[in-house]
Amino acid sequence: MQKKQGYLITAYKDFAAVYELASFLSREDEVFIHVDKKSREIGREEIDRLNTIPGCHAVSTYSIAWGGYTHIQAFLQLMEMAVSQEDISYIHFLTGEDFPVLSPRRLHEKFAEEGHIYLSFIEEKDFNEAVKKRYYYYNLFQNKNVKNPVLWQMQNVTVKLQKLMGIRRKSLGEFRNVYKGLVYISMPRAAAEDILGYVKSHPEYEKAMYRCQIPEEFFFHTLLLNEDFYDGKWKKRIIDRELRYMNWERGDGGSPVYLEEEDYKEIAAGNFCFARKFHGKESEALKKKIIENLW
Repeated sequence: MQKKQGYLITAYKDFAAVYELASFLSREDEVFIHVDKKSREIGREEIDRLNTIPGCHAVSTYSIAWGGYTHIQAFLQLMEMAVSQEDISYIHFLTGEDFPVLSPRRLHEKFAEEGHIYLSFIEEKDFNEAVKKRYYYYNLFQNKNVKNPVLWQMQNVTVKLQKLMGIRRKSLGEFRNVYKGLVYISMPRAAAEDILGYVKSHPEYEKAMYRCQIPEEFFFHTLLLNEDFYDGKWKKRIIDRELRYMNWERGDGGSPVYLEEEDYKEIAAGNFCFARKFHGKESEALKKKIIENLW
């Protein structure tokens, strides 16, 4: 049986880019896409078109709010879909705004037998106060867009009240060691199976995560990096680096900037497999340059 990779993609806009990404990656491997249920740009017709691509499987189950738990639920659904196929040996978490720096063929060959997990992480001792607040105190506006300035202020008020009442969590589920990082991880199939198995048998973990702010930054990292998660077998396989290029310096501080042709030199010089974020005509020249020179 030939081994394949599963690309798990969450998307909500720019159908043309999502379709192009799925078309490229499905040349060699399987693509699993979750479209935000409230998307105005990718509806039922577009999802049906994605499902006509051989090797592409698109669904739209959850309405995803920035910083909400539904984004985790979407990835868990895609993980379930991927591991249901016996030939999937490795998975990558992506967005619809990602683009491969290596050709689909080179990516296929590079990860078919890969046993490591690639993610970047921060330990709790290095968290700043803003990050600590995200899980020390209960988020009462789960699955609401907390980027909304009114909700953001209301959340700050509830945090102050919890401080006055002496409320502060010391763990997430059974884990007292908490880790943080971006949700875009690459991992072997067996790690995904362990995560899915743990979540099903430990509903208290999901319950704890549900009341975090931006729980996707803690959910997978806290599991994979803890010694208490399957006796720490995955912690030993973690490589602390991301496989994607992002430019945060030109961004707004809360997210990386949309990439342009000027980013090519850094992308080409680095050891990257993907890059993020691409958008419309702004990124067309960069995509063309990557395909012509790096694929």
